[in-house]
Amino acid sequence: MQINETKTETSRILKIGQRARKLQEEQKTPYLMLHRGVNAVVNIDINSIAKSIDFNSTDIQVYPGTAGKEKLRRAISDSYFKGKANPENLLIMPGGISGLDITFQNIQVDGIALPNFFWGSYAQLAKLRKIKLNAYPNLQSVIKYPHKYTNQLVIINDPGNPLGEKHPDTDIFNAIDRLYHENIPVLIDSPYRRVFMDDEDDLYLRLLKYPNVIIVDSFSKSMGLSGQRIGFLHSQNKDFIQEAKQRLLYATNGVNAFAQELIYKLISTEEGKTAIQKFKRETSQAIAKNIDFLINNNLLSTEFYKNSKPMGIFASINRIEEELLANKISAVSMSYFSIEPEKYKNHSRICVSVPHEKFVKYLNPLVK
Repeated sequence: MQINETKTETSRILKIGQRARKLQEEQKTPYLMLHRGVNAVVNIDINSIAKSIDFNSTDIQVYPGTAGKEKLRRAISDSYFKGKANPENLLIMPGGISGLDITFQNIQVDGIALPNFFWGSYAQLAKLRKIKLNAYPNLQSVIKYPHKYTNQLVIINDPGNPLGEKHPDTDIFNAIDRLYHENIPVLIDSPYRRVFMDDEDDLYLRLLKYPNVIIVDSFSKSMGLSGQRIGFLHSQNKDFIQEAKQRLLYATNGVNAFAQELIYKLISTEEGKTAIQKFKRETSQAIAKNIDFLINNNLLSTEFYKNSKPMGIFASINRIEEELLANKISAVSMSYFSIEPEKYKNHSRICVSVPHEKFVKYLNPLVK
């Protein structure tokens, strides 16, 4: 049998997780799992929401439709776009990574331009779809030299992965505006933003001004619902959405109906909104405390945050992967998140979205 090879690699994040779990089992002692992009401060309480769903209804028992349930797409427009987004420009995705992959398949470009530090799966998806990968040093470079990215898809990831850096929104919009006037497409991938912002956040509403912008978002990240595998994609380009819908049709034939119903109730009912607010409040407070601990104890890789501030669920610290593992902490070397791996092997990415007391307990031995 002849096989078409993907030419991709197994995620370093997955590998370090497997290694840490094996060590944990062998040593019969718990490890702090900071290699993952999972909000683990608290779980969002969905028990009462789930009880209100009729599992015997046609909302659950039949195919949900390729684009996703219309009521959910309208609710997303209301919650994320102040009701101004056309639901026909929204597609429900089985997680954010599916939205990224369909975008990479869908758009004709010479390459993809990523931040200097980027989530490793971007690179593997680009390799899978045979697209050239490039990097831009910072948003200031994009603002100053937008023509350098002609015929490329520019990805803006904020708060970022792996650094968790938050750039000023003025810089983000200046970059988008400059790229718009050069007719360069932009992908906004900000799945963690809503952890730190409330419903008054107008980022996506303001993005409707730019027809060159594609948005991918994930409820898996912003609500701690990784297990449900659900997110959305938005574009005002009708041809893009039509082709994306066809790819989604033959990849999934629609996204899990229960997950769609659950998200609909979370973002459209008072009970659901209360559950989200509680989850975000407790999560963001713990993250802020954990970042302060890193800063106050000289563990943060401060050189990476010259034009931004750490705010997201990740941070880079000035300790190597092996040292952290020896202290029963799973983390991923920063060399995995750059096209220049040797330059950053003395730093590691950690997830800071864990309970503060547990975080301090495991990180304290590293303080010098």
